Amino acid sequence: MKITALSTLAFALLMPVIALAQGTSVGFGGGGHDTDAQVEIAADSLSIDQATGRATLLGNVLVAQDTLRLTADEVIVDYADQDGRRTIQSLSAAGDVLIVAGPDAAEGQTAVYTIGSGEIVMTGSVLLTQGDNALAGERLVVNLASGAGTVSGRVRTVLQVSE
Repeated sequence: MKITALSTLAFALLMPVIALAQGTSVGFGGGGHDTDAQVEIAADSLSIDQATGRATLLGNVLVAQDTLRLTADEVIVDYADQDGRRTIQSLSAAGDVLIVAGPDAAEGQTAVYTIGSGEIVMTGSVLLTQGDNALAGERLVVNLASGAGTVSGRVRTVLQVSE
C-alpha cells in the first residue's frame, strides 16, 4: 500500500472525529458563573410540597441565574436546610431542555443543575452549539465555574473547513 501526502492528510483530518466517537472535552459558557447569584424562575404554574421541600413548575419554565438561562417544559426544585433556612439544592429539568450560558447553548431531554457544585448534567440526544460548530452526544457534563465540559455517548460533529 502506497502512502501518499493526500492519505496522510485525510488521516490527520479524521483523527479528531475518531477521538470524538468515545467522548470529548469542551468549553461551555466561558466559566466564572456565580452560583451564589439569585435564581429567578417563571412558569405557567407552580405547586409546592412543604413536607418534601419540593417545588414543581410546569409549562414554559424559564430559569435565570447570572448569565445562565434554562428553559424546559417542567422543572423540579429541591431544597436543603442550611443554617436554619431552606436553600436551593438542585433543579431538575425535563422536556425540551435548552441551556444558554454566554455564547454557548445546549439542548437535550433532561438536565440536573446542582447549585452548590455548579455542575449541570444533561442527557438525551444532547446538541451543543458554539458559534458555527455543533457537537452531538448522549450526555453533557458541565462545570459552570470553570467552563469545562465533557460530551460522551456516541459523539458526533461536523468540522468546518475554512477556505
